[in-house]
Amino acid sequence: MQDTLDAILPMPVWQSATPRAGTRLPLPGEGVEPRWYVTRGRDFLTIVSAARRGALVGAVERHWRRRGWTITSLNAGRDLPGVAAATSDGYQLSLHFGDLGEAGLTASSPGVARPERLPIAQGVGGCGRAPLPYVCCPHWSAIA
Repeated sequence: MQDTLDAILPMPVWQSATPRAGTRLPLPGEGVEPRWYVTRGRDFLTIVSAARRGALVGAVERHWRRRGWTITSLNAGRDLPGVAAATSDGYQLSLHFGDLGEAGLTASSPGVARPERLPIAQGVGGCGRAPLPYVCCPHWSAIA
């Protein structure tokens, strides 16, 4: 994620999102056991105006393509644009915007088999919304 943030110029102000862990059902042909994953995120605190959201998505998309990652979804719409990608080692990445202008970058690990003992992790889980952005930037917050 830091590599992606470093590619966004100027870099938006961000904070770490609450990490999440959970399970996914396997894809057909991959057995019947659920697969465990971890998701990390970065919530953007910089206001990204509707006029600049497409440029932000485009910058991230180009960076991910240069890294050789596969773009799995691209929404270039003005209001809620976003992009998602998959790495060759199975990580899932996404940049997304919410209804109120909140933006976030997430990375999910590939699924792994359940370990013998599951650690009890504090602060893992939850489904809270990203905070509303409040930091103005001459570039990303510009309306034209």
